[in-house]
Amino acid sequence: MKHLSLEALRSFSAVVELGSMTLAGERMGRSQPAISLQLKKLEQQLGCELLTRNGSGFALSADGELLFDYAQRLLALNDQAWAQFEPQQVSGKVRLGITSEFASSLLPKVLGQFAQVYPQVTLQVTSALSKDLLSGLGQQFDIILALREQTNKSDVLIQREELVWVGLPGLLEQPSWPMVVAPEGCIYRRRAEQSLQRIRQPYRITYTNTDFSGLTAALNSGLGMTVLAKSTVPQDIPVLENFSGNKPLPDAGSVNVIMRLAGGASSAASQLADYLKARI
Repeated sequence: MKHLSLEALRSFSAVVELGSMTLAGERMGRSQPAISLQLKKLEQQLGCELLTRNGSGFALSADGELLFDYAQRLLALNDQAWAQFEPQQVSGKVRLGITSEFASSLLPKVLGQFAQVYPQVTLQVTSALSKDLLSGLGQQFDIILALREQTNKSDVLIQREELVWVGLPGLLEQPSWPMVVAPEGCIYRRRAEQSLQRIRQPYRITYTNTDFSGLTAALNSGLGMTVLAKSTVPQDIPVLENFSGNKPLPDAGSVNVIMRLAGGASSAASQLADYLKARI
């Protein structure tokens, strides 16, 4: 009887979710060539192509999309089975503070899977700006997932995120670019304004909201443009690269996605922290 390697499926899923074999290798504790070899073996075993090259990146083939769906279900069942046979059932309440854009992408998938694997754990999730979350560690939250420009000793670096410009292309034709942003103190806002000031591009703030869904609605409505972490950009919002004369938009750089775990965290909080680190 033929068997698919769960380890290979987890590597394949990591590549799809992170969009990079290098980042997938960092998550899995393997080198990039080792991840690439696992994917090649999967393709040979299944007799089909899973990934197709697309410029500097790649895209899932039709077979790859099908396998990704199977992989997600198989891995979730595997995790649930392990959780059921753990010596002591993990239970309790975990207070998670998370930036709203990551909550939008993590809540439906990763946190939903965690809730299935550990049904005795109650999650209390709060979305806010990174600066507000970090000021409440130990008082309001057990775990924080936030953005920082510089890390310190108490931060666990999850990954570095490239920042990209997003919005409707026609906005770049305006003399003063309209900006959709979060309130003062937001890293995205600060990087966007610094980048525009560097090239002396006039801009104006047309909409401000702390909630990611509100910002997304404003972007879709053409109220303005903004800077976001690449992995959090909604599928229906264009990424902007060039403006007049095919000039590239100013580089907004990258930010650190970090995790902090409060001192004396419960086993449930530690379990969630490990679960998030393995899947982001």
